[in-house]
Amino acid sequence: MIKTLRQRRNYVITLAYISLLLLGGCASALPDAKAGDDQHVASGTLVTLDGSSSTGGNNLTYRWTEGSIVLSEGTAASFSYVFPAGKHTITLNVTDDTGTDTDTVVVQVNPPLVASAGSDQVVSPGTSVKLDASESTGSITSYVWKEDGATISTRRSFSRTYSVGRHEIALIVTDDLGDQDDDTVSVVVNRPPQADAGPDRAVIEGTSIHFDGSNSSDPDGDSISYRWKEDGGGVLNAAPSFDMTFPCGTHRIMLEVTDAYGAVSDPDYVVIDVILADQKPPVAEAGPDQTVLVGTNVTLDASGSYDSDGTITKYEWLEADTNTILCESVSFEHLFSRGVHRIMLTVTDDDGASATDEVVVTVRTSMVMPEADAGAGERVSLEGREVLLDASHSSGENLTYRWIENGTLLSEEPIFGHLFAPGTHTVTLVVTDDYGSTDTDEIVIGIVPGGGAGDVHITPNTQQTGRGLLQYAAALVLVLAIAAIAILFMRERSPHQESSYGSLTRSSGEQKPGTQPEKYSEKRPSSKPKSTTEVDDTMIDGRPPVKAAAPEPDLDLSVRVLDESTRTPIPGVIVHLGPETLKTGDDGVVTFAVSGGEQTIDARGIPNIYDGATASVSADNGTVTLLLSSVVRPDHEQDIRLRSIRQAFENRYREVSGYDRCIPGFYRSMVQRQIDYVRTMTAVHFIHGKNTPKEVVDRLISIIEVVSDRISETMVSKRNIDLYATDASGTGGASVCAASQISHDSLADLVSDPSGFVSSRYQNVQQTLSEIDSEITSKTRNMSTLPVTGIWTIAKDLLSDQSGENLDRALRLLITEVLLEHAREMYENPEIVKRMESGVL
Repeated sequence: MIKTLRQRRNYVITLAYISLLLLGGCASALPDAKAGDDQHVASGTLVTLDGSSSTGGNNLTYRWTEGSIVLSEGTAASFSYVFPAGKHTITLNVTDDTGTDTDTVVVQVNPPLVASAGSDQVVSPGTSVKLDASESTGSITSYVWKEDGATISTRRSFSRTYSVGRHEIALIVTDDLGDQDDDTVSVVVNRPPQADAGPDRAVIEGTSIHFDGSNSSDPDGDSISYRWKEDGGGVLNAAPSFDMTFPCGTHRIMLEVTDAYGAVSDPDYVVIDVILADQKPPVAEAGPDQTVLVGTNVTLDASGSYDSDGTITKYEWLEADTNTILCESVSFEHLFSRGVHRIMLTVTDDDGASATDEVVVTVRTSMVMPEADAGAGERVSLEGREVLLDASHSSGENLTYRWIENGTLLSEEPIFGHLFAPGTHTVTLVVTDDYGSTDTDEIVIGIVPGGGAGDVHITPNTQQTGRGLLQYAAALVLVLAIAAIAILFMRERSPHQESSYGSLTRSSGEQKPGTQPEKYSEKRPSSKPKSTTEVDDTMIDGRPPVKAAAPEPDLDLSVRVLDESTRTPIPGVIVHLGPETLKTGDDGVVTFAVSGGEQTIDARGIPNIYDGATASVSADNGTVTLLLSSVVRPDHEQDIRLRSIRQAFENRYREVSGYDRCIPGFYRSMVQRQIDYVRTMTAVHFIHGKNTPKEVVDRLISIIEVVSDRISETMVSKRNIDLYATDASGTGGASVCAASQISHDSLADLVSDPSGFVSSRYQNVQQTLSEIDSEITSKTRNMSTLPVTGIWTIAKDLLSDQSGENLDRALRLLITEVLLEHAREMYENPEIVKRMESGVL
């Protein structure tokens, strides 16, 4: 029995083992799908999917699908396909006699890479041009903008100002696969053409008049079209020249020319007087040209005009640049603004004939005429050495500079360096002030062949520079001869002191304590060029050769130039010490190599920013500090404008100060803070500026004028007056409510890079504007927010104004920040809050 059970057990075990073996064999025969690695390809790429790594039994088939779409099916393990842009998840089904297995592969196809640099642009000089690649397509990872092979930006979009001419800007985009595409955009900075309608004329009735505009021109050399038009009438002709007759009377014909890019010139006018055959035209006499100070009334008098065969019946005074009629009387008084005004007088007689005369009125802030100073009258330098020309000692109001050699413009900067060829060069400096007054000065520069050393000053003379150089060489030979004679004389007098001739240094008995002559050869090399004279080792009367005296060791004298008020370094200052001229770096320091003794240092000021300074110091000091004082302050005209803003606001303030002095007083202080901001600007804010202080202040005052007027309108609005009146019984006439001072911390950044200032701060200011808008909305139920809403509205309008240049936009953004800061202060001022709460209806 037991034996039978054991046999049955073994039989069952054997069957189970055989079944497991059979099942294992079937399992190992099931297919295993392998769809391959994921792929990332460019658009249009033929993608091959390969399932040949899959395994299985007999009759293995492959089925490739994307969703419900069958891409390939059959016994072929691979296939090729061009997928559209996007992400594709492909499923592989592998089937044999025993079953099916699946695997997936992802094919990522980039969208087409297309670079788009935008449309070509034509702009006027000084315009900020925005280049934008946002219409480019593809999986772009980098943008590179180039001009003439040089990279100018790596941002998707950027703005910059270009010089006059045509600029071809290339855009290169790269995607995440390293593929690239490019596009080119043209930027043309186009100057408008200039119209020339020809001279005024008087003709007899019936005479055909020839109009010729052929002297009109385009500074960029573009073709121009013409348009002739009579004042108050239609277009007369579109040709460069034409003939026409007119009836008796005065006819004012305008010519405008347009270039190939659509830029239109300022109009030019020609006046044609048509008179009868036996009629004599009148004679116009506008009086002499006048130059006056700002604020002076100018009297213009045409009483010197006459008509020999009749009487003058009409006088017309016209400001030519603005085409504005000033008066129609014989004489009148007028207060002109600062600048140059061309006033045209037209007189008409009783026969209808007319004549014209022009008078120029120049309104200056001072009667100081420009004075050019090109530096020393004559200089000598060696070939290859840059010669620094410095006009910073010229004087005058807002000067412009032109350095000219033989009719060629070298520079329009007050200070510049130039490499001259060997020979004599006469350079003329022409300075021009705001009013067109000019002065000139000349400097003669002699360049000696040979290169190397720096330039030195020589005494000016009236002879040719070449002759001066000859005299200089002759003098040098004479000095050497005298030195040789002196040495011979000393030898005759001291024949036994031969040992002293070996070296003309101090003997050991005469040596100063602590000095070590033998270390002279170890002295630090000087950057200062030196002129040395060597005497050959020649035997004289059998005595040992005479050697030149060892020179005194050079000393380094550092000059540190600082702002007088802030003690901050001033870069870019021209410093003179003897024949050397250096410019301070960012640390405000220059270092000269000197031989000791008393030294005179002259630091030239920076035009319109700093005054200069001069000091005499001992070279042993090692370092000397020069303090330059700021000359940045409102000029006479700007001061008048600031006073006018202040007075106009005061007049409005008096209208409401009887009700309350708190909220109106806060408005008043806001305007005063802006005026103070202008008056307390200093030179340190303009060191790295691209615009002059005058340009910045003029534009800022214009913005403050607008803002002050808007604040005054808000202050005297009826609803605000009602709010003041609500609290009039209270309290607060004596309460002091004032806005905070305006910091100058950001001014230097604004002046040095207006575009960057706007880019870095615009979003923050916009966010602040939105936040205050939300605050106004949330507080409306608890208080009257009118006083704050008025300021917020002014700030919003300033921020939305994108007109003008980068500097204008940056200054408006600055004042917007100030207005928003003061608006928040109104919420935090308990006296103002109390008044706004009492004004809730």
